[in-house]
Amino acid sequence: MSDTYRAAMRLTLAILSATALLASGCSETEGLLPFNSEYSRRTQGRDDASVRPYGEVRAPKGASTIRLKATSVVGSPDSRAVIETDPEGASVIWEGGDVIRVQFLKDGVFYYGNLVTEEGGTSTAEFTTEDDILGGTDYIFFTPCYKKFRETNYLTGKRIFGLEVPAAQTAVPDGVMAGSNLAFARSDSFEDGMSINFTNLPALLRFSLAGDIASDVKEVILRTTSVIAGDVLIYDADGYPDFHPGRIKDVDTTYSSITLSGDFETGKEYHIALWPRELSFFEMEFSDGVGHGNGHSTTLRSSQKTTLGRSVVTDIGPIDLGDSFMGSGAISTAPVKYMSATEGTKPVSVAVVPDGFTLAELPLYESLAKSALDFLFDTEPYKTYKNRFNAWILKVASNQSGAGVTDGNGNVVTPVNNYFGTKWGANSYGDMRADDNKVFNFVTANCPDIKSNIHTIDEVPVIIIVNDSRYAGRAWFWSSGKSYCMCPWFHNGGSTYWSHPVIVPDSESDPEGGWHYPTEADLDSWGRSYGDWRNAVIHEFGHSFGRLLDEYWGKKPNTAYENERATLKSLQSWQVPCGLNVSSSYSNTPWDEFLDKRDELIGHDTRYSKIGVFQGGYTYLFGMWRSEMVSGMQDNRQYFNAWSRYLIAKRIMTLSGDLSLFNFNYWLERDVTIDPLRDDPETRSDLDRSGRYYYIYPHDPEEFLPPDAPVGIVDDSPVPPGI
Repeated sequence: MSDTYRAAMRLTLAILSATALLASGCSETEGLLPFNSEYSRRTQGRDDASVRPYGEVRAPKGASTIRLKATSVVGSPDSRAVIETDPEGASVIWEGGDVIRVQFLKDGVFYYGNLVTEEGGTSTAEFTTEDDILGGTDYIFFTPCYKKFRETNYLTGKRIFGLEVPAAQTAVPDGVMAGSNLAFARSDSFEDGMSINFTNLPALLRFSLAGDIASDVKEVILRTTSVIAGDVLIYDADGYPDFHPGRIKDVDTTYSSITLSGDFETGKEYHIALWPRELSFFEMEFSDGVGHGNGHSTTLRSSQKTTLGRSVVTDIGPIDLGDSFMGSGAISTAPVKYMSATEGTKPVSVAVVPDGFTLAELPLYESLAKSALDFLFDTEPYKTYKNRFNAWILKVASNQSGAGVTDGNGNVVTPVNNYFGTKWGANSYGDMRADDNKVFNFVTANCPDIKSNIHTIDEVPVIIIVNDSRYAGRAWFWSSGKSYCMCPWFHNGGSTYWSHPVIVPDSESDPEGGWHYPTEADLDSWGRSYGDWRNAVIHEFGHSFGRLLDEYWGKKPNTAYENERATLKSLQSWQVPCGLNVSSSYSNTPWDEFLDKRDELIGHDTRYSKIGVFQGGYTYLFGMWRSEMVSGMQDNRQYFNAWSRYLIAKRIMTLSGDLSLFNFNYWLERDVTIDPLRDDPETRSDLDRSGRYYYIYPHDPEEFLPPDAPVGIVDDSPVPPGI
């Protein structure tokens, strides 16, 4: 890596802030959701004019041409094929044929119209339309056009639009590809001839190329561990645009990489448009052959945290590629000690391993592993006991990227030559598994804490990060304490949420007491768990390390009978007990000590009032009980209930050799009760954390229910479980 590039990648940046504009063509039908089947069902047999159409309707033609003066102001960022810069900022040049889509509300109906400019060449242009867009309210302007529209959310009063930053972009010297840098504007009303200023939604990453081979470059790929391109939801947040990668009907594709293709010239500036992000890792691959893996390439990386702001041009300066392509450079496969214990008789050890990452992708894996560990150890009780842990990031390369696809019954239909043989079904993950022996043999041979006889493989939980974008997650654990969990970075690191229970019991004590659908009070008390693949790590590690069982149930009112109760009792009697967070009895639970001391606990902290006996858990609605209404073992939130925190803390103290110090009072003095979803005002908002507003994410509410299949449990205890 040259000194020039090394300096550039330190990202000591000159930042141009701006609000600019990029326009692109828009067809008559793009973005239109006409009177569809849902609307037809709602209005069948009715001629009530007050029934508002589902979606939006094209505004009728007016009697005259209506004008709009749209401006890209100096002091705003970039866009378009031409960007003009000066010491104060940047502005965008309009082109003839650019289109602005406007949507507004009139007489209870959402109408849209298109405005077009005939002349370009300046940062201010006049747009005209024959659509009657006068006399409405709540005008929202987009350019380019949005892909989809979701009518007003009835809980938040906000409109939701689906847009896309393309993952494949064309290199434009000293500019940006048309259609890649979207812009937004809003007005309460509209008058003929009015002026309006746009604000850009994406961020721009700017660079130039130097060196003898710069002119040979045909493709630049930007990769990171966050969603930076693809479909996104835009909200009108009180006149200020906000966004969230997500799904709106068939708008469901996100990307953690962007490919910029074209003929690159030495000294010219190029821009990549991407969704605003704080990046802890990114790399750029420069290739002389279009198509990943073709031709010669050089990959350069930055592991420094970088903030790419909305409507901000981030300039990383010239990148000197030298006189030849140098490949990916030397990539180490040595273990990385990411966390070091400073407390305890001995460290508690955790090992992270990759599957489906090629040698060139191991730096990406390492960044994902660090992110997962950071998130896990920002979750209680791991956060409180963090100083007792050694965390090892182990590395091994796979011959192919990804994971195998099965028929759902373990039979491989699409093989992938990855190292640990991770595979699962195309439409489910009940059969998700790796090669157990290969996992444990590799960790035994490569984890320094096992090699130095601090721990055995039975005492070192393994997290397998899988290079796959499918939603999944599963844990396998043994009675001896041995375990591993598997977590792909699903949705390319993008976000999701986990559904509330579809049905709930009428009675907390009676398995025959009936059930009902959740009420508004239920929704308010639970909150909505929103996050990404790292939330699945918390849940799966809760299985493998915490020895916790699921606290959710399915869509049907199923009941746990004698066989299921006997199975649970067997697991709870294992050499390293499993499933003590759930109970097969309402009147005799593993957390009776907490129930007996409930008044003392509430006197210490009122949040302990959540503790009780609640029916539903271990995938059954009836006949199984849990200790709090909601926890991370139910919906993957960054919170474990009090009894689970106690169990995890006890296991930590056991493995650190200090169980003799541990008792109820030791735990209580250190326990942190806050559920960030419900209790921490700094992490709640009407857009991403509040359960009240979960509908802002327009997923099918059943789409991300946990799987019907429980975690993998393997009995290797010397004494038969007795079932």
